[in-house]
Amino acid sequence: MALDEIDRRVIGALQVDGRASWRRIAGVIGVPVSTVVRRGNALLESQAVRIGVVRSTRTVLLEVQANAADVDAIARALAARESSIFVYVLGSPLRILVEEQAPPEYADLILRDIPSIPGVTGMAVIPMLEYYRTLSGWMPGQLTGDEAHALNPDFGRPPLIDQPLLELDDGDEAILAALERDARASAIDIAEIVGLSESAVRRRLSVLIGGAVDVRAIIAPSTLGLPIAGFVWLRVPPAAVASVSAALQASPFVRYAAFILADEQILVDVAVPTVTELRRFLTESPWSTQVDGIRAASVVAAYKRSGVLVREA
Repeated sequence: MALDEIDRRVIGALQVDGRASWRRIAGVIGVPVSTVVRRGNALLESQAVRIGVVRSTRTVLLEVQANAADVDAIARALAARESSIFVYVLGSPLRILVEEQAPPEYADLILRDIPSIPGVTGMAVIPMLEYYRTLSGWMPGQLTGDEAHALNPDFGRPPLIDQPLLELDDGDEAILAALERDARASAIDIAEIVGLSESAVRRRLSVLIGGAVDVRAIIAPSTLGLPIAGFVWLRVPPAAVASVSAALQASPFVRYAAFILADEQILVDVAVPTVTELRRFLTESPWSTQVDGIRAASVVAAYKRSGVLVREA
């Protein structure tokens, strides 16, 4: 699907607030409401952009090894798990990177669940210690900072690893189930589904979104002109972690960044327009002189993004 500037700005608005009304988006980006409605619905119907819901929970990263002939089947099996958030096949060496919701005790995940998938030959389990950016905070420049703030004052604020999980009652669960079926459903539509008043649904949504779930725009980076995608692991001296993470957060090419419990302390998901730009990102970024080592791998294929199945080579 070919995108023009209006399409890109509508996508940017959805990245900032996936539930913003078309009228609100139109007011912020300065485009007629009828145009935003037409373009926005076309983007959603074509699945160039989708809106997903990811429940807030502790997560771990899995690096899954397999024989090359088994990688596709294993990646499909991992993507089919309700608890997986993203699933990517990486090159050099060929392996599968997964973000997985972590059960309170994840020994079974390590010893039984993943190893029982036919073809798995090995696995590393890497706890997450801090997020610097998730996909709910990535929007590579289609809107200005003022426009983003007007749509969502909290945009770009990374989720807290140690944020206490909300205790949900049956009404909350019903609302979340409705959101998971249609992340852009209006409060009045959700109220009709769950049997609560519109005001009660609005009140609960204000607590649940950002507290119990993230609502995210899901889009392949290539759709935004960023076809070169990869993951980068950085070994960083403790004294430099704060400045390196701040520099990563300032880059529009960084889609996801986190502090992890591993030999390389920071993991970065990056998407850029050209191979030359990737080289510059790795060698000329403000953080590049502060790290002790870099490990990188290209994304060969995406099987799941933000809890939604995709197939992108």
